[in-house]
This record gives sequence, C-alpha cells and structure tokens, in this order.
Amino acid sequence: MKIAVCIKFVPETENPRMDINNNLVREGVAHMVNIADEAALETALKLRGCGSVTILTMGTLSCREALRSLLARGADDAVLLSDSCFAGADTYITALTLSRAISKMGGFDVILCGRRAIDGETGQVPPALAVFCGIPFITNATSVSYTDGYLDCSRLLEHGTELLRAPLPALISVCEYSNSLRLPSIKGMRRAKETQITVMDHTSLEMDREICGLQGSPTRVFRVEKGFHKKRRAQLSFTAAEGARCLEALIQEVNR
Repeated sequence: MKIAVCIKFVPETENPRMDINNNLVREGVAHMVNIADEAALETALKLRGCGSVTILTMGTLSCREALRSLLARGADDAVLLSDSCFAGADTYITALTLSRAISKMGGFDVILCGRRAIDGETGQVPPALAVFCGIPFITNATSVSYTDGYLDCSRLLEHGTELLRAPLPALISVCEYSNSLRLPSIKGMRRAKETQITVMDHTSLEMDREICGLQGSPTRVFRVEKGFHKKRRAQLSFTAAEGARCLEALIQEVNR
C-alpha cells in the first residue's frame, strides 16, 4: 500500500507574531509537528505493510531537518514544497498546492492528514484536498484499518461514533491523540541522514505564481485579536429556582 501523509509544522509558542498581512511569522520561530498529524503518521506506519509512507509538507527549507526526524520514526520518503510564492496560502490554495504535488508523485492508495491544525483550527484542508484529488474521504477518524481493498474507519461525532467504509484510493483525516507517534530508532536515524528529501517549487508543480500563496488565495485575514477568558464567580445553588436565577444572571452578563 502506497500512503501519503500531509504534515504541517506549527509554531511552538504561546505568543505568535503576525506580519502586515495578518499571517503568522514563521521565520526564526521554533516549530513542532501538528498534534493530529503525528496521529496520522502513526496510522500510516501501521497500515503500510509491505508498502511505503511518504510525508509531504509545505514550508521553508529549514523544515528539512524536522522532516528527517519523521523519517527516523519510520517514514520512507519526504517531499518539501518550498517556494517564496507559497507563503501566505489560505486553506483553499494550500489544498490545491498539495493536490498538484500528489498528482505529480502519483499512485497513492491512501492519503492521511490530521483533522485540524492547532494554529488555524479550520479543518478545511483535508476535505478540500480530497475534492481536488477526486477521491472519497472520511473526516475525524479515531481508528483506521484495511480489509480487502477497503478502509474501515471509526469516525468521531458530537454524540458518539459511526463506522464507515471507503474504497481505495481515499483520504482520511485523523483525530489528534488517536495514535501516539513512535520514537525514532537508531537504524531509522541512520537511514534518515542518507535519505534524499525531494524539494518542489511552483515550477516543479507547473503552477503559475499568480495562483500560489497569498496572491492566489480567495480569503484574507483582516484583523487578529487576542482573547482572554475573564474570571467569574459562581454561586452554588441548592434549588432549581436559585439555579435558574444564577443562570439568568450569567446569561445577561455574557450578552452585555
């Protein structure tokens, strides 16, 4: 089984900085693998069998060392989409760019993604990527298994779970913490140092600069604000009437 895993490196900071276009400043900031993407990679490694796992990310050339750490954990190949014109891409253009790379590499049976990134929390890239690739998709998977040409998934709902089956090829977005990513092995670290990381730019993907990154993105961030939770004092109530009065007062406070 040939599997692609889309990885995002997110800022490892509690005080992110924004540029003049209200995009996250990533240069000079420590990054970490998005939590849900770790679960997606571990899912891929468990599904791989005698196949291969290719990790794919968009970012600067500085991401190469971080990709090697994932190769050391068991991934077979790594592809980095890196170009100055990719900067500032919204979810639509991000999914489009990833789909072009996947089309160029070709032949994937399964594409796995984390269901959402902690720096954006939109969850829009996986389903958009599936639409661009023209394949079925299942979101919010907590477990994925392979049986006779199908992927059997347990999908998280607001009130429980549901079991779904998808034919190959398919895209699955995986919930954070559904799988703990394994540690790197000594053998894996040695192999990671020798593995050539493929770097692709807009020319490699045959994409015009006008449809890449911020320039091609149909959405814009106009304002970013920091929100703080206010501390409130709650009164313990021992009767339904007292509880109703306290709830009414709280609702009025929130709506002010």
